[in-house]
Amino acid sequence: GKSNFISVFKLLDLIYKQKLQTYILTNGKAERFLHFGSKNTDKIIIDLKLDVANGYYVGLIKDNDSNSLLIEHDKGYFSGDFSHPFRPLITHNSLESDIANNQKPIIEYSKKYLRQCKLYHFHDASDTAKFKSFQDINANDFLWSDAGNLAPFLLKLKRNYPKDYQNIVQSIQTVAPYFHDFDLKKDENDVILRWHHKNDLEGSGFSAQTLSDGTARFICMATLFLQPKELRPSTIVLDEPEIGLHPLALTVLSEIIQSIASDGSQVIISTQSVTLANCFKPDDFIVADYIDGISSFRRLDGKDQLDLWLKDYQMGDIWNKNLLGGRP
Repeated sequence: GKSNFISVFKLLDLIYKQKLQTYILTNGKAERFLHFGSKNTDKIIIDLKLDVANGYYVGLIKDNDSNSLLIEHDKGYFSGDFSHPFRPLITHNSLESDIANNQKPIIEYSKKYLRQCKLYHFHDASDTAKFKSFQDINANDFLWSDAGNLAPFLLKLKRNYPKDYQNIVQSIQTVAPYFHDFDLKKDENDVILRWHHKNDLEGSGFSAQTLSDGTARFICMATLFLQPKELRPSTIVLDEPEIGLHPLALTVLSEIIQSIASDGSQVIISTQSVTLANCFKPDDFIVADYIDGISSFRRLDGKDQLDLWLKDYQMGDIWNKNLLGGRP
């Protein structure tokens, strides 16, 4: 269920970047994305309500010629105080959306949301992960979805945003007390991630391959969330941040997430971790259920009944007792 929810944001990112066709054709074509295939589902609809007045709609249908998905049409809309909302058309029967190039004022709000909504997954922390190898020193405009440009991005923060860089370092030290600082080895064109142990400051340092998978993932997430606000995406979608993390690291991560959420960012995480769920309030949850072959998503209701349980249990514990739904 939650994978379907996360995949919506993946599709929106591809639509904005005009990379929909490449992704669909290399990931199973249209039949994989239509619910139980085109014999059962003829259209995918994403209808975003971005605030009380603005929204974005896109409908995707199967293109029989290419076996890909075609944008039947997409549009931004603005309702405001008008009896008939403005719904200017962006694209019609096209392989890719033109929203990124659309200059209509009503579209600007939708365009900004899609541009500032980023999906991240830091599942690959193996020795061959991108962020552990040499990277172009100039690939630092923003943190990539897999943190593949972590070293050049951290180097940029160290040079231009030293306070934010130190916040990242200190958060890592909280969960890895032996960590002293990064050693970002560079030449004219490339940079690679290395680090210093606090008990070996005079040594040559260690490669990123010596970090545990959990510590490496935490470094990626600390950099994502604690980067300067002016660089940070407005909406951050993160898939299963708990993988490989120590319970203490999950607690620290939850505190960081709640801090930036209160500072104007929207954070959406998918999780199966009871420990991480224990760190959040009922209002923070969307429960995913799989009912009669359909993924269903709901906010928690029955708060009065839930309050009785919250006197003795945390949210993750209540979920683990199967009182909220969201079971496999």
